[in-house]
Amino acid sequence: MKEEMSSSYLKQIRTVLVLGIVILVLFVLKATSEVTLPVAFALFLFAFVNPLMEKFAKLKIPNAISIILIMVLVVSIFLVVGYFMGIMVNMLIAKLPYYAERVKAVDMLLSQYAVKYLDDVPENFSFIGSLNVDWYSLLMGWLTSISSRVLSLLSDVMIILITLMFLLFERSTFLPKVSVALDNEKGQKLSALLGKINKQIAKYLTLKTIISLATGVCFYLTALVTGLDFALLWGFLAFILNFIPTIGSIVVTGMTIMMAVIQFTPDWVMILYVALLTISIEMVLGNIIDPRIQGVQLNISPLMILISLSFWGYIWGIAGMFLAVPIMSIIQIVCLVIPSLKPIAVILSSGKSYVREYKEKQALKKGISRRRAKRNEEVNSDRMDDIILPININSDSKEKK
Repeated sequence: MKEEMSSSYLKQIRTVLVLGIVILVLFVLKATSEVTLPVAFALFLFAFVNPLMEKFAKLKIPNAISIILIMVLVVSIFLVVGYFMGIMVNMLIAKLPYYAERVKAVDMLLSQYAVKYLDDVPENFSFIGSLNVDWYSLLMGWLTSISSRVLSLLSDVMIILITLMFLLFERSTFLPKVSVALDNEKGQKLSALLGKINKQIAKYLTLKTIISLATGVCFYLTALVTGLDFALLWGFLAFILNFIPTIGSIVVTGMTIMMAVIQFTPDWVMILYVALLTISIEMVLGNIIDPRIQGVQLNISPLMILISLSFWGYIWGIAGMFLAVPIMSIIQIVCLVIPSLKPIAVILSSGKSYVREYKEKQALKKGISRRRAKRNEEVNSDRMDDIILPININSDSKEKK
């Protein structure tokens, strides 16, 4: 009895210690986000380019040349993204006065509808005026602040690139060091775990990049076909924000429709055309193709993804939302390997396989309960026969007398 109490007491202490360590780690990640966030991005970039390094190794390309090729590719991607961002910010700043007048015109039109069809609305009513916010100055200040933040963004990019380069150099020596530092069995388990995590993250990032690229191209073509301004901007935003599940697609679709309202009002047919096209793209790519493709690779509950987005958005801001799903996938893989943490992996999963198991168990229980009910009925009928039988005997004996 004392041994059972002591073991349960030790388990409780262990649980409290683990929770305390987790909370401490999360606090450190939030407090040191300027350092930990670029390192986290570098780790995920490493997982993304590691399959390419393996292909170079199979082609017997020297390791140094492979690293140089990978670094040139990553730097080129960063330069292209920065170039597009600079062009789009400059376009928005140049055309902001024109669209400010368009916003005022749309506000005037909608305010006139409100005065006509709503009661208790003054004649000089204005939706923008009722907000009591200098939105033009705020938007201009936000756009100009992007250019002032270039230096801080460059420092983060440099940390990411340097960390990625050292990770690529350590790639060939990391697993041998792990096998020497740990026992053979533990080293093999850790190597298998890291390999599984790397494959999972690489597949997720590759498929997500392809789907995001298809979404961006579709949004760009939609803007060209409908004549919506800033077609390159909507394609770029659709590509980037598609990496944030659910929320990103809602944001870019809402922004595109809002831009159509500002540009095309009072041509409601064109606005409806843009809305139908953008929503259809997100419905097909985001709700049909993406879940089917990613469902093979990921087994994470949509509710847990939303919770992860909110949580990592709080820890690392918008950048944390981009990393939320890969981090959740890593946590699930680790919990599956550790037996004591397997319930957490089950909770994080989508639950499709567990639903089948649950239905089979329920059907089995129902079958067992039906069999028991039949047995109880048979037993009750036997008991009733036992009760009726003496009466029949007595009646027969009386007749004989």
